[in-house]
Amino acid sequence: MSKPAWIVIFLLLSACSPAPPEADRGLLPPWCRVYFTPADPVADHLVSLIDSARERVWAAFYSFSLDEVARALLRARARGVDVRVVMDDLAARPVDSVSHRLAESDLLMNDFDPSTFMHHKFMVIDSFITWTGSYNPGATGSFRDDNNVIVIASKRLAANYEEEFLDLWRGRFSASLREPTAQPRLTVGRSGVESYFAPRDPCAERLIELIRGAEKEIRFASFAFTLEPVAAALLERHLRGVDVRGVMERGQESPWNCYRIFADAGMAVRWDQNLYYLHHKFFVIDGRIVVTGSFNPTRQAGLANNENMLVVHHAGVARRYLDEFERLWERWWE
Repeated sequence: MSKPAWIVIFLLLSACSPAPPEADRGLLPPWCRVYFTPADPVADHLVSLIDSARERVWAAFYSFSLDEVARALLRARARGVDVRVVMDDLAARPVDSVSHRLAESDLLMNDFDPSTFMHHKFMVIDSFITWTGSYNPGATGSFRDDNNVIVIASKRLAANYEEEFLDLWRGRFSASLREPTAQPRLTVGRSGVESYFAPRDPCAERLIELIRGAEKEIRFASFAFTLEPVAAALLERHLRGVDVRGVMERGQESPWNCYRIFADAGMAVRWDQNLYYLHHKFFVIDGRIVVTGSFNPTRQAGLANNENMLVVHHAGVARRYLDEFERLWERWWE
């Protein structure tokens, strides 16, 4: 099965002399693709990548109920690809979960602790393609919720995600059983890319560092936001004159949610207007840094759950996320 065209293009470009920096033109680099649900056919892209796999497909998804993706994994297994899937134990229980089919084929590993979440949403294909973001393969996640997916072609980044996956596959879900990521900061093309994995890496601390480095603007879209140190970093930037705006999931309104703290301080925040879920977990800093992945700014995410946080330093990638933010920010109804 031939690889998707953009992967072939990446391989060709990587063998050629350097091209002018694509970031200067606000374009996506050849090693990256970005998708948003429900606008983009994310499930189709995921199936296409699985169908292109020749050696290995390792996936970690909190929940997984989309039958066409499960069938793609089973097809890959049938042609000799090493297919493995890790899921959260509680999210794997519903009858519509594909976990039961995957378990029958000996492809599945669940975590062991119902008090914490295996909350990842990533897949690594052929030790080269890394797929991550806020998306779980399900009907609601594909066609109703607001999600983002970023796909990066890089052996070094894939190696970090494979290391995380192998720890999970071997049952090492606790931070006490794992070492911090050895090389979280990489260069892909000519851009910086960082990968962190909770609870073994300080995801919240790195997010706070990036926020504190903002000089002009911060945009964020967040499903759950209860972590006060991150909120304090945003407020400090707001009080220093940085233009901070956020869209947050209305269904997460509670006394612990940071929305009221932001609003009372005069920071520009809005509840989302999707009747389903705003499931994003992204920040865009100064139009050139994107933070995304499965990591919500919550205490649980940083200290207990299995999570990943990806940081991409590229203006073209940031432009795609800013476009999504502006769509979310626009008022559809009152």
